[in-house]
Amino acid sequence: MSETVTVKIKINGVIYPISCMSGEEDRLEKSSKEVNQVIADLSNISENVGETRLLAMTSLILADKLIEQANNKADNKNQNQINELINWLEKATERMNKVAKLLENK
Repeated sequence: MSETVTVKIKINGVIYPISCMSGEEDRLEKSSKEVNQVIADLSNISENVGETRLLAMTSLILADKLIEQANNKADNKNQNQINELINWLEKATERMNKVAKLLENK
């Protein structure tokens, strides 16, 4: 049975106690660093953005990254399926050509 631990995460200068399963602390820290990086990037663009808007924009950017990754995975899967189909068609064409030559020779 996994144990729950509390990790203090700093996001945009504010410390939040966050509960997670034991062993997930590093992942939580990495996630908070990603959030803070997006916040910093947005803050560099416009300094007069309220915290609520800043966090909403950060959430949208991170959600967009997830969607893009999912789309890329789907595109890669589709491309692999297309490549498999092309290979199958090439092999089937070779076999049909061999059969056609055999029939021509009879």
